[in-house]
This record gives sequence, C-alpha cells and structure tokens, in this order.
Amino acid sequence: MRSPLHFLLPGLLVLACASAAQPRPAGEVVAEARALFDASRLPEAREPLEALLAREPRHLEASLLLAGVYDGLQRREDAIRLLEPLLKLHPNDARVVAIYAGQCLLRAGELGAGFRALRLARRGSELMERAIELDPQEIAYREGLVDFYRQAPRIAGGSREKAFRHAEGIARLDPVRGASWQATLLLEEGRPHEALAAAERALAARPDDYAALFTFGRTVSETGLRLAEGDHALRSLLARQPGPDEPTHAAVWFRLGLIAERNADPAGARAAYEKALALEPGFSRPAEALRRLPSAL
Repeated sequence: MRSPLHFLLPGLLVLACASAAQPRPAGEVVAEARALFDASRLPEAREPLEALLAREPRHLEASLLLAGVYDGLQRREDAIRLLEPLLKLHPNDARVVAIYAGQCLLRAGELGAGFRALRLARRGSELMERAIELDPQEIAYREGLVDFYRQAPRIAGGSREKAFRHAEGIARLDPVRGASWQATLLLEEGRPHEALAAAERALAARPDDYAALFTFGRTVSETGLRLAEGDHALRSLLARQPGPDEPTHAAVWFRLGLIAERNADPAGARAAYEKALALEPGFSRPAEALRRLPSAL
C-alpha cells in the first residue's frame, strides 16, 4: 500500500513551484533597489526595478528611482522615455515634473547644438518653472534653474535676469545658499565688491555656518579683497567635518592656495594645492594651479 505522502507529494510540488513563481512585493523590490542605489551599485539596482516596471509600469516610486539610476549611469534618453508617460499620469506631482525637467536639461547640455537640444532645453526650463509653482519651498528646483539660466545660450533660454531672480528666491528661503549663488553670478559679471557683499550677507545670517564661511573665503579668493579675513574663514573650516553637501577640505585647501597666490606666496600656494590633491587626487583645479606656479627651487 502506498504511503499517504506519495499522494501528497505532487500537490506539494505544484504549490512549491507556484509559490516560487510569485513575484516579490513591489515595496520589497523598491527598498532593496534603493539600498543598492545609495551604495552606488547602480547596475544591480537597475535590473530589479526594470523587472518590476515590466509588470507594474505605473509604479511611481520604482519609476522615479529607476530614473535616478539611469541618470547615474548617464542614460538620460532612457530616463526621458521612462518619465514621459509618468508625466502625463502625474502632471501636478512636483517630483515627477522636476526630475523629468532635469533630465531634459542635462540631455540638452550633452547634445550641445541642434534642434533637439534646443527643444529639450526649452521644455526642461519650462517644466522646472512649473515644478517651482507646484512646490515653491523646494530650493533644489530653483538651483537647477539658476545653473541653467547662467550657462545656457540665449537661444536655448539662457537668461542672466532669470538666474538672478531665482537666486533671490533662494535667498528668501535660505540666505546662505541664496547668497552663494548671488556671489557666483556677480563674480561672473565682474562685480567683485557686490559679490563680496553677497558673501557677507551669508555670514551675517549664519556667522558660524560652514557653507557661509566657505562662500566668504571662496569669494575672497576670486576677488582678491580682504585676503586675511578670507584666509582666516577658510582655515577655521579645517577643524570641522563638512556635511555631505558641503565643500570638502580639498576645496578649502584649493581656495587657500588661490589666496596664497594673491599674497605673492608661491610656496604657500604650492603647499595648499598639494594638500588638496593629497585629499582628492582626481581634483583637476589644484593640479592645473600647480602647473602654472613657478618651479620650486
């Protein structure tokens, strides 16, 4: 007589196979992919997200995360194609609008010249303006437009006036970040005293703020004004640990090198640039600065 288990086994095998074939919950896939993304393991994050979206093409969080993966992999055409239908489904979601707009602007910059680059630049800037309307408190959207408007040619939508307008908007939300952008724009226009005044506004708003001190030191290194104060502000940062979005100590040493050059101290400049490179060997600006210095005796 056969064991009862003999009759149960086929059914158990069918159930086991069916269970194995069940797709993983979307939330679990997204959480795992996000952890891989945060660890910069982008190819590994891409595959499960693409598989998830093949069966759930309208999954919002998976789509936005995959767009970030594509961006990190420099696959911006893929990101644009992914986000276009999402934009139609979520026209009032500031995140969707802004991420799509950002990919358009970045791809336009990659393409350089040509009709499609101009079309992407125009569409991207218009949609980023829309994202600001949807979420006026999000500074990153305004910063993206300042950067675009200051660099793009006029035919593609570039506008110094609009760049300054958005820098002022940032300053109303965060006086340090806004002043940093204002100083950058003023330096580009050859207005050193006004740039330094903007940097001083950042310090007045938050006197001990890392970014405010760096903005002041950076502006001093570019203008040649108040060199001793700029040197002091930058050196005070070397005893502090920068946050993830703040200038690194390598950037601080580079600026100290520029100030040393303005003080006619090539030995001090060389030492500062070498310290910057020791911290970040791939940092091109101190490497270029070292090449222009006179040879050490």
